[in-house]
Amino acid sequence: MSATPAAERHRRLIYGYFGHDARIRLLREAAVFDAPVFVVDFDRGARHYRTLGSVGGFAGPDQITEQSSMDLMYPAHLVFHYERLMALAFALVERPVTALLLGVGGAAMWRFVRAYLPECAPTLVDCDEAVVAVARRWFYLSQPVTVEDARGFLAGTTQRFDAILVDLYDAHGPAPIDAAFWTRCLDALAPGGCLATNWADFATNRKVKPIAEQQAELARARGLDCNFVTRRGFRDNLVQYLPTGPARGPEGIAPAQERFARERRLPNRGRGILEDCLITREFPLDLA
Repeated sequence: MSATPAAERHRRLIYGYFGHDARIRLLREAAVFDAPVFVVDFDRGARHYRTLGSVGGFAGPDQITEQSSMDLMYPAHLVFHYERLMALAFALVERPVTALLLGVGGAAMWRFVRAYLPECAPTLVDCDEAVVAVARRWFYLSQPVTVEDARGFLAGTTQRFDAILVDLYDAHGPAPIDAAFWTRCLDALAPGGCLATNWADFATNRKVKPIAEQQAELARARGLDCNFVTRRGFRDNLVQYLPTGPARGPEGIAPAQERFARERRLPNRGRGILEDCLITREFPLDLA
């Protein structure tokens, strides 16, 4: 992005958020995302991080949103708690060998799958070529990506996936999602598969609850139930799981996580992923 007054203002916001020792690697417009996106390197003690973020959003023009982050010393580690929650979708599948990642972001989940589930073949879909290019240049993404709207991809595919991870956002909140989208997600799940959806800012963005409950309603029509997991008191990210295997209740999540962490040798044995988390069958907040 050229040194316009708007760009300089964005730089000041980024430095104010990450600290003046941060190094801005990229700042550019992303047309489909409808906001400037940036890549910034910064240090937290002895650890070095690279984050993909955006400026502006539904909370106001000065909002800095961290989309994805990478530990530069351990790129396969999932930095954000919600990413670790999303990865539990694989724990709820007996043998995950195919995965559909809707929304590439900073390629964090792709790096995780490649490192910890090497037998699982991920399919990546994102509608924004600019974001995909950023992931290739700055976040080590080397796999082909289908650049297409997620709804269009699901409408045109006959493939079935053991895990489908939905993380579709722009600067204004969740991408437009309707009942047809959820129906296609369910149709694309292999038997015993799991659908996981990330809901960012679920406590403040009123778009989220109706879309999440629509998914749950369609699941119940098929004899299935959703589970919701979020950290108590944080109200930042909520993950909605729709497992179709035999152990589908909320009581099965913690044992599945423990087994998954042990078998996959996750860092620190996956400790803390579900610590202080609320696990429920219902959307955890009434925002009406």
